[in-house]
Amino acid sequence: MPKLKRLMGRRSFVFGFLVTSLLAPLGPGLLAQPQAIGWLEVRQTQGNVILIASPPKVARVGDRLAKVGDSLKTGPNSSAILRLDQKIGTINVAENTSLRIRRLGRLRSGARVTTLDLDQGQVRLNVRKFNNPYSRLEIKSPAGVAAVRGTEYGISLSDDGRMIVATESGLVTAAALGKTVYLEPDFGSRLRPNEPPSKPQRLDRELWLKLNGTEINDRQIYVSGKAHPLNSVTVVGKEVQLDNDGRFEVSLPLPNSTSLFDFEIEVRNALGESRSHSLIAW
Repeated sequence: MPKLKRLMGRRSFVFGFLVTSLLAPLGPGLLAQPQAIGWLEVRQTQGNVILIASPPKVARVGDRLAKVGDSLKTGPNSSAILRLDQKIGTINVAENTSLRIRRLGRLRSGARVTTLDLDQGQVRLNVRKFNNPYSRLEIKSPAGVAAVRGTEYGISLSDDGRMIVATESGLVTAAALGKTVYLEPDFGSRLRPNEPPSKPQRLDRELWLKLNGTEINDRQIYVSGKAHPLNSVTVVGKEVQLDNDGRFEVSLPLPNSTSLFDFEIEVRNALGESRSHSLIAW
């Protein structure tokens, strides 16, 4: 039987940080030269977590990312929890993820504008409503940008550049190529490089998987199937590329030691929920 688990706890796998810059009087709404007055603090680590600052080092509880360019990277089976300095919220960083500070700023109105680059992997954020209505928190990737002013949501970035934005609560925007979509709770959108965001789609919380079959040939096993187009599929630790309808196919080598190959296919959504489907091929 498939087993349902949550890689990132519904409320515990979340994001937050507050890093800001003082502004020179350049005019209403304009940013001045950055001067960091906030930080993103490491609250918990598991496994291999590297803080890339000056110089790079193994991340420890209490370490801070405090300037543009600082980043955090997690390895396989590793994770981290970060907290914003004024307790605006938290971020839970999943395994094989790279998160980097792009901008720390404050507008003349006092609004805080923070931009993070998600270079790979997955994060889940929980950010309280900002006191200033013009404050913004943005997560960028080569595919587009997700922006929020207080909510709980998740973002995943696949190896092929596919970015998925999914909302747990509140309201999130996903934007690319001049088009913006608004994502209410339990909805998500797909963004690919050089494409506008897809129309909002209801999330798959059951994490279903349909297999079309398997075939063994010359010590290779071929697997094809379909999942929800906003989910990701991993076969024996290798992420499979999905088309816009959720279809996939993959060919993997069989081990030389046995003719019985027992492996798992994992389906995961951008909120960090995952389900493992066992499959035995003879």
